[in-house]
Amino acid sequence: MPAPASPVRLLPLWSSILLSLGACSSADIRLYELRDAEAGSPERAAYDRLAEAVELANEFLETSEFARGFPAGAAHLSLDHTDILIRIAGEGIFPMRIQTTGWADPRTFFGDGVHPTDNGFVTARRTDRDATGSETTDSAFLLLEPPEMAGLLLRQALTVHEIRVRGSFDYWINYNLLGLDPSIGWGDDSTVNLRSEALLAAFEQWYAERAAAEVAG
Repeated sequence: MPAPASPVRLLPLWSSILLSLGACSSADIRLYELRDAEAGSPERAAYDRLAEAVELANEFLETSEFARGFPAGAAHLSLDHTDILIRIAGEGIFPMRIQTTGWADPRTFFGDGVHPTDNGFVTARRTDRDATGSETTDSAFLLLEPPEMAGLLLRQALTVHEIRVRGSFDYWINYNLLGLDPSIGWGDDSTVNLRSEALLAAFEQWYAERAAAEVAG
């Protein structure tokens, strides 16, 4: 009788199954719907916070020594009709799409509620008593303040770039085998995730110093 398969060897299979289920229940957040929403509405307020977050991210990329080499030369973020655009010198422009989870989506059960995809990231959905039932209004990412948004945008932009450079198969194999073992920490042994978290930490340090300078001034 053949020996049972190792749980570690089965992990990529189960992860792929969960990701497939999640992908079927996610919904795109269309930026133009937020931008064109009525002034004073939650949707328009979310767009304004996102626009401020993009400005903060670009200020960090343009002025901070911590941003040197992100992720390959100069980078710039902007808001397009539907997606966030990332321009990287020497490589071109590529979109980063924001999605929000639907029913039974397992991808954001752990960590900070943000999970990378091949073309962007998916975020958890608000489920408390103030939830509206809208995938846009209830997006946990869109409820954040601009500095928190900016940090996550930078982290996910680097991750998406690495997926494009390495190929999705290479990234997901590393993520599944090295980034989903709670005994070693979520992503502790994934080079991509380590670089992304280091960038997030650098932004947070930069923003704290920026805020302190504004108070002192």
